[in-house]
Order: sequence, then structure tokens, then C-alpha cells
Amino acid sequence: MQSLLLGDSNSKKILGCAAESARDRSSRLLFSVYSAINSKRMAASLLDILRITAPTKAWPHSTEEVELLSRHYGAQMTGIFPEFEDIVFGVLPTNHPARLLQLNQFVTSGLTPAGEINGYQPVFRQEIKAATNTSFTTGTGLYTNNSKQSIRTVIDTASTLALDIRTNQYFKDGNHRTCLLALVLFLAEHGVVLTSSFHVYRAYTIASARFHPGNESNTLNAAARADAHRRLVRYLRHRTIQGVATSKHLETLAETVRQLPIIVSHVEEVGARLQKRWEHKSHIWSTLNWGQKVVVKWTFPELNEGRMKLR
Repeated sequence: MQSLLLGDSNSKKILGCAAESARDRSSRLLFSVYSAINSKRMAASLLDILRITAPTKAWPHSTEEVELLSRHYGAQMTGIFPEFEDIVFGVLPTNHPARLLQLNQFVTSGLTPAGEINGYQPVFRQEIKAATNTSFTTGTGLYTNNSKQSIRTVIDTASTLALDIRTNQYFKDGNHRTCLLALVLFLAEHGVVLTSSFHVYRAYTIASARFHPGNESNTLNAAARADAHRRLVRYLRHRTIQGVATSKHLETLAETVRQLPIIVSHVEEVGARLQKRWEHKSHIWSTLNWGQKVVVKWTFPELNEGRMKLR
């Protein structure tokens, strides 16, 4: 993990200036404005597909969703949802142990399914030491890389980092969410922007490799990891462009990652209902819109057959 986390010191460039307040930090936290996406081609957000409100810290959105989280995710709510810039600060590369710890603290804030305090698992002493001994700069901003790597190379490295976190389970909780947020920020710091056709939940289903036979006790063997890497790279290649991400865009993605448990709970609820007899299954399926069906198929690929096959 060390080679991935510590990065190349020759390719560093510090962005940002002295922070005056949380609000001042938020305006210069990430990057300047850039967007080259045709609005007519924008896909509906996953939150809209699932009829969940836009990202907000006031979630879950109902008592029913609290019950869903408890039933399908074993979630424990803390009720505290700090701002992204209040946790993810300082100029560090995404693959630095201290930055990854910040990302884990953000995605697990407000909701901890395992009921554990966030942080590295005790066995990863080297990462804990590196994170603990890191001195942060007085400025705020993201590390950026000027090595002029191709998009393909950046995507490949970002996917490797994400699956390294997901496979090795470095953290006590929130490893899937941490790996996805690391993926997003690693791409951004290398000048690669995710387009609107990218769905956090779809990336989650690929990285989780839920039904791969090599998914062993929440970790992946070599075959499962290689398959997940291939699929994740292929997915990202069609949903990225060169450019500089806006701070709003990245913060929205970060908040969506933090809310993954509520999305997972909604999908799992539909999946559980679809396990019933066909006459019930057919009726439930007929009530879903096309977007909802796509999301369910992402999660339960075995459903994409027979009368339920998407055409």
C-alpha cells in the first residue's frame, strides 16, 4: 500500500492560500470552474431516479428511511453532518494516508453501519503512523499533478487505488465509500473530470463485486479484484473528460458518496420484494420506472432475464 499512498514527490504542486474561515476555505478548496458537458445529454442523477431529494445534510428524509437503513444496512445514526471542507483540508495528495483518513472521516460522519469510530484498523500501523505524523500546510486546496499523464493512465491508477482500499479494508468502517471518494478526488487532482453520466452507485456496484465468486468475506481475491478493475476502468473511460472540476461538483459527489447507505437501502428493499413469487414480482416490477429498473439491475444482474429483461 505504501507505494500507492505516498505518491511521487516530484509531481507535486501546492494550490490555495491561507485559510481565514470555513467559508473562505470552501471557495478555494478544490479547483476553478470548468465544464464541457452538453446539458442535453445529461443523465438524471441517481438520487432523482430513486426519488430521493438532492444531496442535503438533513437526511434520512423520513422515519421510513430510518427503518430502511436499520433493516438493510444496520446503520447507526449520529446526527452530525460536518461540511466537506471542515474535514478535508490541507494540501495533500489523495493517496496520502492522512488524506485517506480525512476522506474516511467524512464519509462515515453521520452514519456508521458497523458502529465503529472511524479510522484505520489497528493492524495497519504504518498507515496510522504516516497519518498521525503528517504536518498540514497553513493553506487549503487540493494537491495537483503536472506529470501530463494520459487519461487512460490516470483512470487506471485511480481504479487501482480505489480497489486497494476496498480489497484490503484499511478502515474500521466505510471502506467502499472511502474508495469511491478517493477515486473521485484522485481523478480531479490529475485534471480528469467525471461527466454527468457517471453514477456513484454504479461505481459502487462495480467496486463491490458483490456476486463475483472471488468476493470472500467482504474482501476480493486476485481474480475478483482484476475483474472489478477491468470493469471499473471501462466504465470510467466513457464518463471522463480532461478539465478542472468545480468545487461544487466535487462537494456534490462527496455528499452523494456519504449518502450511499440510504441509496443502498432503497435498492435492497426493492430487491427483497422482488424475491417473492412471480405474480408479486411482476406487479412490483411494473411499478418501477425505467431508471429504477436500471439501478436494480446494477445491483441484481441475475434479474436481467426473461420477462424482466431490459430491452
